[in-house]
Amino acid sequence: MPEYPIINGIPPARARLGARIRDLIEASICIQEDKADLTKAADQIEAITKALQAAGGARPLLLAALEDGGHLSINNPLEGPANPLAPPLSWKHIGAEKVEAEVLLGPAHEGPPGRVHGGWVAAVLDHVLGRATAAAGYPGMTASLTVDYHRGTPYAVPLTAEGRLVTRDGRKLHATAELKAGETVCASAKAILIHFAPDRFPSASTPD
Repeated sequence: MPEYPIINGIPPARARLGARIRDLIEASICIQEDKADLTKAADQIEAITKALQAAGGARPLLLAALEDGGHLSINNPLEGPANPLAPPLSWKHIGAEKVEAEVLLGPAHEGPPGRVHGGWVAAVLDHVLGRATAAAGYPGMTASLTVDYHRGTPYAVPLTAEGRLVTRDGRKLHATAELKAGETVCASAKAILIHFAPDRFPSASTPD
């Protein structure tokens, strides 16, 4: 198995920093220019950024060992608590039959007015599809992804993403997923993933 840095548990300080930067991104998008000194704010952020850059040099992939024996990539762009780009996803169920996650997207993810950008919808579905095949025992990488957008996906409301492995044909994995607001299906996806050896990358897991 390749050597990846693994730490025990999710570092609280990293998770807090990611959350605060996530708040900053949203605040900067929704700011009213006549009510804030943007130049002063930019100077303060620049100073903090330089201080963090001075401590840089680490690889972006950092795995946290979980109590159940699985691993979580804490900088993952969809579920990593330390990554400000991540919504992040919160897993409600991970099992061999299906996986289910809750995700709360915000103004930073807006595409059409009041709706989530389709690229973010596709990213969430792709991530859930990958987790579904891994949970079924066949971790894989996406070879093709088809997304059907049934209606606009709202943001600032809890969304549920579900995924499942449908069939396996050799190394080809066929999986489906849905993104819902309440009981309304906003988008659905089907994908073909290519199975790789499970010891190539330690997969994350969350207890049911």
